[in-house]
Amino acid sequence: MRVFADLDGRDWTVFEVKKQGGRAERWTYLPEEFGEGWLCFESDISKRRLTPIPPRWREFSDTQLAGLLKEAKPVSRPRLDLEDHPSAD
Repeated sequence: MRVFADLDGRDWTVFEVKKQGGRAERWTYLPEEFGEGWLCFESDISKRRLTPIPPRWREFSDTQLAGLLKEAKPVSRPRLDLEDHPSAD
């Protein structure tokens, strides 16, 4: 896992996501291109995935990681609608 700042000064955490235990099946809810794992980039406002995982990415400079971030695909996060989840008043 690495933390770096992009060109705008926003902090991002980047880490590798792979299936554990060598199981061959892929995540069925993701496109096939993510079957071998991906780099996950997370900030306080966004999440992105990059595949394939570049070799030796942990050794990249912050500038190089920011370049990979630009290539990564945004992940849509489900939003909670307050009407669907009323408060417990």
